[in-house]
Amino acid sequence: MISTSQVVESLIKETPFLEAALASDIVNYSSLARYLKPKIEEKLFKDIRTGAVIMALKRISFKLKGTLPNNSDILKTLGDITIRSNLIDYTFLNSPTLGNAQDKLLEKTANRKDIFITISNGISQVTIIASEALDKDIKEIFKDETPVCSIENLSSLTVRIPVEATKTPGVLYSMLKILAWEGINLIEAVSTFTELTVVLDSKDIDRAFSLLKT
Repeated sequence: MISTSQVVESLIKETPFLEAALASDIVNYSSLARYLKPKIEEKLFKDIRTGAVIMALKRISFKLKGTLPNNSDILKTLGDITIRSNLIDYTFLNSPTLGNAQDKLLEKTANRKDIFITISNGISQVTIIASEALDKDIKEIFKDETPVCSIENLSSLTVRIPVEATKTPGVLYSMLKILAWEGINLIEAVSTFTELTVVLDSKDIDRAFSLLKT
């Protein structure tokens, strides 16, 4: 039979911000217990005491302390941040001819150092993030493919991650959490071994850069 503690832990795990706050011991347990109580009772099909929820929260908080990464230590290890502006985002459904279209686009841009382009292949879709200068080329080369969406007025931040930091748990979590806490919407995220590129609406790029730097 599922216990109150198990339900509380499940609810906390569904909300990363609460998890981080509990790990930092900055939560009012009584207020949080009253907030969670109706949800817990709904899952358990019975009434429970607020005190039982408070005790469960305290146990979870103790368990979480020391398990989440130290944001400040991690962010100090990050390298340079590169900003790119005037980007577009196209997503197409996978098809038998989509690979040929990708090859044509890469061949056309092979010797161009003035543009940015990255292609992400998913299970059912392919996303192309590129400089606006390639807009006409993309539309022409992919004219026979099925578009899912296209987004304009984008910019990106590329953060260099030292090799030694790639073995540290929570490196990407720390960066993305800062953006989420500040209400900055992430359009796309693309990573390589020592780089993370986040694509944002151009209106958010200056604030995002400032947050990651400071």
